[in-house]
Amino acid sequence: MGILTKRNGIGRLEAFSDAVLAIVMTLLVLDLLPSGAQSPEQLLDHWPTYLAYLAAFFTIGIIWLNHNEELARVSRTTPVLLVLNLGLLLGASLVPWPTALISDALTEGDHDAQFAAMVVFAVVAAVISLPWVALDLYLARHPELLNTATDVAWMRRHALYSAGTLIVAVVSVVVAIFSPLAALVLYLVVAAAFLLARLFEREAAAAPDPEAREPAASEPTEDD
Repeated sequence: MGILTKRNGIGRLEAFSDAVLAIVMTLLVLDLLPSGAQSPEQLLDHWPTYLAYLAAFFTIGIIWLNHNEELARVSRTTPVLLVLNLGLLLGASLVPWPTALISDALTEGDHDAQFAAMVVFAVVAAVISLPWVALDLYLARHPELLNTATDVAWMRRHALYSAGTLIVAVVSVVVAIFSPLAALVLYLVVAAAFLLARLFEREAAAAPDPEAREPAASEPTEDD
């Protein structure tokens, strides 16, 4: 009873979400399976499949990183939070679909097929981002669900990041009109930039505050 009271549904929410994202990542690998024995040259001919896999893998990986950090700031769940989380997982579960479309289109399709595949990828990105923006804003407006008051600012900041994904999706569609491959590379560049930003953010947070230091031994005290 004590554990249930302490977790308030967060443990089950984390476990369920992690399981869904893990399954989605596993499904991505299925598109890499060869149909039979292949020479090195034949394997290299499938480079669009590998590129699409990387874009999808990093997309799911970033979702997991953000989701993990967000739930670490939540103290308890509500029905609204659970529904919004399901909306997020709905979008994440769709990622293998455009990944397969992109792989096939870049390997065998024409420009129209490649553009259509990138549009589907952008739509899926929007389906992921919209419920996430709603989730961030919902938590920001309900600080009683968060661990500390400072988590409200984090939720508002993350809502802006989530909205920024929508901008990337729109830009990728525009780029795909001219070069679907460049649009796919755009997602990889954005993913790499995000991961680097997260690493620097973690290092900055872990760095000691130079102003918060212990008094030097040589400094006089009131008793001296």
